[in-house]
Amino acid sequence: MAVTPQRRPLWLAVVGSPRHPGGSRVELLAAAAEREVGADAAAVAEFDDEGRVVRLRPGPSTAVVDAEPWFAEIQETSGRPPATNLVAFAGPERRPHELVDEAALADTGVVSADQLAAVRWYPATGEVDQIYVQPAWRRRRIGSVLVAAAAALSYARGWPRLWSDGERTELGERFRNGSPWRGRTADLTHLAPPMTPGEAAPGTAAAPGSTGSSASS
Repeated sequence: MAVTPQRRPLWLAVVGSPRHPGGSRVELLAAAAEREVGADAAAVAEFDDEGRVVRLRPGPSTAVVDAEPWFAEIQETSGRPPATNLVAFAGPERRPHELVDEAALADTGVVSADQLAAVRWYPATGEVDQIYVQPAWRRRRIGSVLVAAAAALSYARGWPRLWSDGERTELGERFRNGSPWRGRTADLTHLAPPMTPGEAAPGTAAAPGSTGSSASS
């Protein structure tokens, strides 16, 4: 995490690096953090002056094809357990990579059908429950962007690392096996049905999560 000399957070990058143990949180002054991260960031969470996460920027390895997404965070505080949703959109309603809350999302006028993809997880444990990518956006890296952005948001909030159990769709298993996040997922234990109505299993979205999770890179 990059900080000012007064230790105010500026940005936090999720990086896969052999230089530090998995899950390590390293704080450096901004210039040193830039040198340490280089081009290895999977995603970067940017803070405002009050310490709130306001942008989730994809790293070079997870840039979406033909889109600069922005994100909405939707909390399910009454759930048992409480859950967090991160939803990706691409449009002029917000600046690229901006993170908005549910109230700001309502002001944009977008509807559910406008979303590119969404991920749902339990912030108390880090368990990913569902990932879904709209059919038109599959195989364009949005699934990878979404997982990386959710990981950055979780780290920035001080929540547990993301992980998932062994329940996935067929393409979810393919996505998991080719993903840099494979080490954070259990081996396949249950093949979930496709999430898209009327779609045969080979044509569904991929998913590294549980409860019928579905997503695609």
